[in-house]
Amino acid sequence: MHVMRLALALALPACLAAAPMAHAAPQYGGKGTTPPATGGDAPAKGPKETKEAKGETRFYEKLDKEDRAALEANVGFAIPTPPESLEWIGGEAMDRGAFRDKVTVIQSVSGKQNPRAALEKLKKSLPGGVALVGLHVPDGADRADNVLKNEPPCPVAVDASGAWCDALGVWKRPVNIVVDKTGAIRYAGLSDAGLKAKLPELLQEQVDESVSAVEKPAPEAAASDSKAPWPEFLSPVSSAADKRGQAIPGFRVGKWLTPAPDPGQRLVAVDFWATWCGPCKAAIPHMNELNQKYGKDILFVGISDEQESAFNSGMKKSNLKPDSFTYSLALDPASMLKGFFEVKGIPHMAIWSPDGVVRWQGHPMTLSEEDIQKLVAANRANARPAAGKASRGWANEAAKKQKK
Repeated sequence: MHVMRLALALALPACLAAAPMAHAAPQYGGKGTTPPATGGDAPAKGPKETKEAKGETRFYEKLDKEDRAALEANVGFAIPTPPESLEWIGGEAMDRGAFRDKVTVIQSVSGKQNPRAALEKLKKSLPGGVALVGLHVPDGADRADNVLKNEPPCPVAVDASGAWCDALGVWKRPVNIVVDKTGAIRYAGLSDAGLKAKLPELLQEQVDESVSAVEKPAPEAAASDSKAPWPEFLSPVSSAADKRGQAIPGFRVGKWLTPAPDPGQRLVAVDFWATWCGPCKAAIPHMNELNQKYGKDILFVGISDEQESAFNSGMKKSNLKPDSFTYSLALDPASMLKGFFEVKGIPHMAIWSPDGVVRWQGHPMTLSEEDIQKLVAANRANARPAAGKASRGWANEAAKKQKK
């Protein structure tokens, strides 16, 4: 059994050492080793051509040409950073460091299949020592917690926005992504035969600690592809910590009193309130008006930290009924989001963009239409597909739905 070492070659000829390189890809040694894909200025061979030349087509799933190209674009490079907007079920949130020094298979799943059964089946087939991580795509993401919350077979990242899926090149068909011990994507879209053949090889590799996964070069964006700037609001934030510019730790509540909404690519405006709070109740007509006018671009949600019995009693005392609200309502006695914002006085509103970054905070009555229009304009501009790019991708699909 040979031992494969990941290290930079120590005896590079002088001409190679001085030659320009597209990137410093990790060097793999050992007979029969398959190196990761590398970038460069030379004409790239298509995935199909390369695999046929190696006689390895049986090791790869038959995918749509565009799907395959999106996955292959990341092979040989460091795994994209998991965004903070992910909701993790069955384990702590994972960052890039969590993929170092082990072999990991990331398997995408959706609500159109049985994600638990799919992950359990795959887990049983993997060699010992290979970690499994599930990636739930946006389809059915709102039901993922109900399906997977009780002893999931592995940690599952629920990507409601599709941000990590798009970064990884994951689309609607379930696929796997194999991350090697350096934290680089080594294979993508392997068949069952491919997993059986490639995983034992990766497990045998010994990683030189001096070798790190190579960062994928950022594409040079055209001027028309640049992101629109978000408006800045400089008014002091009172009765809470100023979290503007920071990412929320996921959007989850204790119980929805209205049907669980799908934010899609809309902004989210959460109003922390309670039935015993006079100023909160006085803001309800204003919230209704804003929702009726901007509901297509902003998801408005009222969240109370009251227990359900106290909430129902307070609604009755205040002569409030479900039809008193045109926007979504939820209870969150655990105060998950309220605790993040360190809310000390209500009502208090926070607005974040689809990437989970807080853009506005303050009393809901101080939210002007001028501020809303600035936020909506920026979000629409950033959700618009870049000129000349393919329409494939979760962000683009959400943008299309928003226009309907």
